[in-house]
Amino acid sequence: MELSQKQWMYGGVVLLTIVSASIVMAGVPNIWIPMPLPIVFVAFLTIILFPFVIPVLYVLVLKFLSPSKYFTKIVLALVVILGALNIWYFQNAWEYGLKYQGSEHTIIVATENVVGFCIALVISTIGLAKGSRPLSLIANLVLFVLLSWCAFPYLGELP
Repeated sequence: MELSQKQWMYGGVVLLTIVSASIVMAGVPNIWIPMPLPIVFVAFLTIILFPFVIPVLYVLVLKFLSPSKYFTKIVLALVVILGALNIWYFQNAWEYGLKYQGSEHTIIVATENVVGFCIALVISTIGLAKGSRPLSLIANLVLFVLLSWCAFPYLGELP
């Protein structure tokens, strides 16, 4: 049974809101909730709205890009571009992570990112090769889970 567009949208929004809101429960970055830097910036601006930033972006991508016949290519491109930017970010923030978060935290969070982006890359590549819309939707959701959970983590000094 294939899920409808609305099921993907609402299910993804609930999942992403829960993942984004987990930052509130954690309080400070830890190995399992490393606090993505974009979420931290939004949280400083408005504590109430930050759990909804990534879910809103997810809805916008589904609403405006998923109807495109190039959706599978778009998802693959997003995974590759954001994965490359995440690698670049880690290269620049690595020393801060070691200094302020410690080597164990920095290495584990980097590993979570590598594994997560590799999973998204594999799923999106298979989705493109098979022309599978459900696989592309899964890859898209995995990408947004990464963005709301551990991509571009805050590695600086804790408040």
